[in-house]
Amino acid sequence: MATGEAFSPEQLDRLNRALKQAERLSGIRFVVRVGALRGDVRLAAERTLSTVVDDPARDAAVLVVVSPGQCVVHIATTPVARRRISDASASLAALSMTSSFSLGDLVGGLTYGVRQLAESAGSPASTPAAIRSSSSAGSPAVY
Repeated sequence: MATGEAFSPEQLDRLNRALKQAERLSGIRFVVRVGALRGDVRLAAERTLSTVVDDPARDAAVLVVVSPGQCVVHIATTPVARRRISDASASLAALSMTSSFSLGDLVGGLTYGVRQLAESAGSPASTPAAIRSSSSAGSPAVY
């Protein structure tokens, strides 16, 4: 895909299915932003991430920012998601994405990277806090 070209309907469908599947698997909201960035990438990603959730301090969300023209990939997480996705896992997902991007497969890289991040997070029921909640005296875990 050339810089400035929009995703095809099939590519958007594939990406949207990957995002929904990742959210179902992990309980974390995943958002992808593709386009040129201005200024500090980390700050721009953090600002964007704070607009996609109601409460960034309590909601689990991941933002994958890709600027193909600038050769930039950045993964931003809310504090809740950060507890479930390690920096090493995020770095590995970014590396996998850039490998696909270098072969010209932007959508494939994004879908694979989002899938890796969701698998790294695991299901909400497998997190230590959820396990503690579900094993407490008769009280059901609430997610």
